[in-house]
Amino acid sequence: MAKKGTNSTSHRESAAYRAAKRSDQKSIEVLRNFWREEAMSPLNNGGDTILHFLAVHGNATALKLLSEERPFSSEDLRTKNNNGNTALHEAARFGQKEIVEIMLNLDSGLVSERNSKGETPIYVAAMNGEKGAFTPLTDKLFSDEFTMIRNDGSTVLHAAVTHECYYFALHLLKIYPELARKRDGEGMTALNILATKHLSFRSGSIYTVGQIGTTSFLPMQALEIFMYFCIPAEYEESKPNNNLEDPETTTDVLVKKRSSFVNFLLDNFTWLGVIDDEKQKHILALTLAKRLIRAEDWSFNANCVKNPLIEATKLGINELVVEIIQNYPQTVETVDEDGNNILHIAVERKNRLLFDLFLKEASHKDRLLTDTNLQGKTIMHFATNVGSPFNFSTGEPAEKIMGYKTLILMAWGVLWFKRVKHCVHPRLWTVKDNDGKTANELFDKKHSEVCKEAQRYIKDLAGAALILSTLLCTINFAAVFTVPGGFNEKTGIPILLYREHSDLWMLMFFLGAALYDSVFTMGTLVSILLSKFDSDDFYICLPVKFCIVIISVYYATAFTVLGCVQALNVENIFKNKDVWWLIFLLLFLGWYMTLIVLDVCYFVFDYVYYFIRYSVLYKRNKHVL
Repeated sequence: MAKKGTNSTSHRESAAYRAAKRSDQKSIEVLRNFWREEAMSPLNNGGDTILHFLAVHGNATALKLLSEERPFSSEDLRTKNNNGNTALHEAARFGQKEIVEIMLNLDSGLVSERNSKGETPIYVAAMNGEKGAFTPLTDKLFSDEFTMIRNDGSTVLHAAVTHECYYFALHLLKIYPELARKRDGEGMTALNILATKHLSFRSGSIYTVGQIGTTSFLPMQALEIFMYFCIPAEYEESKPNNNLEDPETTTDVLVKKRSSFVNFLLDNFTWLGVIDDEKQKHILALTLAKRLIRAEDWSFNANCVKNPLIEATKLGINELVVEIIQNYPQTVETVDEDGNNILHIAVERKNRLLFDLFLKEASHKDRLLTDTNLQGKTIMHFATNVGSPFNFSTGEPAEKIMGYKTLILMAWGVLWFKRVKHCVHPRLWTVKDNDGKTANELFDKKHSEVCKEAQRYIKDLAGAALILSTLLCTINFAAVFTVPGGFNEKTGIPILLYREHSDLWMLMFFLGAALYDSVFTMGTLVSILLSKFDSDDFYICLPVKFCIVIISVYYATAFTVLGCVQALNVENIFKNKDVWWLIFLLLFLGWYMTLIVLDVCYFVFDYVYYFIRYSVLYKRNKHVL
């Protein structure tokens, strides 16, 4: 009998579980029967009752009918699951406004209930950006201070920023501007948290020109960046009051109406929808940052917590750093707990934009350049860090970096070191840190493993390319002396020279060009294999030779294919035939090969551009001369 009773209860629980999200007559009857017999019995091992599930699904009809069947007591409404959440917590989490209003009318004191993390329903609504549920919850408040703060001191604004609900965070700031300066138990403001969200800003995404090539296929990334710029913004920042005397200035966000065609594309093409979501998040994050920056206390008597400027510089959130420096130029003097100034950090991260900005905008840049940290390291020591300006090299230990990356890291390591070296006074070149190492010694130590791996990779690549170029050279060399139609036995002149003069010369041009490119490639590869692979070889010699090899192989292959087609043409294979398909095939092949070359060589091309910019066009500081 006990077993039968247990099965009966289980069946009722299963039926109620399925019926909780529906409001048809049959489901309502199932819920009523369960409410009469089981009341607040949990429906799962998480301790959720029928009220929790009705709140999750927003089933207000069923909630009202159950209340009529047997009114909810205060104890029923305050029943918590294993996470300490009441039904009101769940309704707030999923934005079920009608459920929230019903429960508050039954017991307004529910708004002060906390779960096991110390979160009130108001905090939960803010954490999930549910404005619809947040408003009726705050309408029942007599004191906002208590219910808007978690036990650890984190406010609803902290919660919204932590969970990247930026539109809702701006709404909170408009209603409660004082939240901008509130600190949690660790002394962190909302701006401190936002400064750790580098993926919420465009500079931390793949949609910037500076990060082209960091995804698996460069042409696809280039297309995504193009679409990023083409998609119209959904949000627009209203013109703010730039009066820094008034930190409580409100920055409104206007929702722009987009065309039905744009909405159709974004709704029906997931790829475009993802790009759109990222773009709108970047707009809202930057707008929120501007608002929080104006409200932040930038006085230097409050350095007990992590400074948002330092965090933003470390994570490369360029927009945030630029906004802070432009509004509060004195913050450029900020240092972290190790005595590193923001110029040290920018150099260590090889952040080209911020380094150039600081040198251009800082009022006392000479002092920033000559500062040392608590370990006695100068800016030259920070320039020895292994890395590149691209996201793929961050946080990866040097001994685990392999393949193509090592060439980029070595080349950028040398270029960046020389770039910083030419910006500082020569007396800093030989300064030793507290460990007794100069910058040059530290550079060699940090890049030793990367240099070995780069040498191995380049030799392996050169060996494979040498086989390919030799094969192309052999094919074209043989083809030059195997002219279609043969040679005249008396004169030794190709027979076709008398009939197809121009076509034959075009064939010889293609074969000769392919042969020349193949031989040129072989010579370049031999010079690479015989390189000493010193650090300075990675400065310009090896990157340029790498580009030359890829480009010459590309042209050797292209001219070989064209020579093959021209040979068929000389032999009248295509005579009186429609060959549009062949033209299309050649164009497609050329386009595809071009994309492959760009994908393979872009980082090196980009490096050569900056090499020319820094080493040829860049002018040294006057004090260096």
